[in-house]
Formats: sequence, structure tokens, C-alpha cells
Amino acid sequence: MAQTNGRKTSSSSKTRKKTTSKTTGKRKVSAYDAKRESELFHEIGLIIFFVVMVILFLCNFGIIGPVGNAISGCMFGLFGLTAYVVPVLLFVGVCFWYANVGNPNAVRKLVAGIVLFVMIGVVCELIFGSVTLPTYTKYDIKGLYEFCRDHKNGGGVISGSLTYVLHKYLGTIGTILMVILLSAVSFILMTEKSLLSGV
Repeated sequence: MAQTNGRKTSSSSKTRKKTTSKTTGKRKVSAYDAKRESELFHEIGLIIFFVVMVILFLCNFGIIGPVGNAISGCMFGLFGLTAYVVPVLLFVGVCFWYANVGNPNAVRKLVAGIVLFVMIGVVCELIFGSVTLPTYTKYDIKGLYEFCRDHKNGGGVISGSLTYVLHKYLGTIGTILMVILLSAVSFILMTEKSLLSGV
């Protein structure tokens, strides 16, 4: 009887092990399928986003028709001269975000990149814009938008507004120094390289 009970116990334990291994195998397969499906959806999303960004990029050159011209005017009104590179930078930023989901360093680098982009817009506004002219005495967001939209230069509403504030309270020299400071900090955070290491 003892041998019979021992055989029954060993056979039942083997059955349990087989059942457990089958369940674990199914879980692994389902987890793999879910991960693969998520990757496919991400890839499809990136392809669609890439096509949209190409269309936005071509809009800036007036070859997409009236709708493209309207979209282009909106981008130039918001971003000024930097509107030419906004679609490219936006696509690169989204790809970088997808590749580094959950990484806190990625968020820091993206924020630094946005700050650097805005500083480039401030430089464009200082050189080509209207808010630093002596005739520009009162802030006018509509006028700023229309100027950048029609002339396709300047810093747009975003960088132009920041330029107006900086120039009003810090002057031209103070604005340039602030741009250099923020650009240097953003560059260091993005590249994680010291600008003074070679000095």
C-alpha cells in the first residue's frame, strides 16, 4: 500500500508540474504576443507620424495647396523662421521619446532641447524680428503673429513674446547674455558633455 500511495503521489506531482509548465508557457507566449503587438502599433504610429511630418515640412514651401499654405502660415506665425525645421525636430523628438520611455534622462534631454529651440527662435527674433525695433513700443500678439506669418522670419509668437519680455527688462546685451547662458546649459544637459573640459 505504501508503494501504491508513493506512486500515486509521484504521478500527481508530475501532472501538477506539467500543468504548471503549460500555464507558464502560455503566459510567456501571451506576454510575448502583447509586447510584439505593442511594438507593431508603435511602428505603425511612427510611420503615420513621419508622413504627417513630411507633409508639414512641404507645406512650408507652398507645394501642398491652399490648405498647406494655411498650415504653413500658422507655423510661421507661431515659430517664425524656425518653422522650417519644426516638423523634422518634432519627428526626431517623438522617436527619441519612444526609444526611451520611462527613462528620466530622456525627459530632461527633451526639455533641454525645447529650451535650446526657443533660444534659437529668440536669436532669430533679435536679428530679423520687430519687437526690438524702437518703433515697437507696445506688445501686440496679433501684430507679432501676422508679421512672422507674412515675412516668414523672426521668432514667432512663442520666441518673439519671450524676446519682448527679455529685451524690455534686460536690454539687448542682457538678452544676449541670457540666451548664451540658457543655450549653454541646455547643450550640456542634452549632450552630457562639459563645455569647459577642454579648457
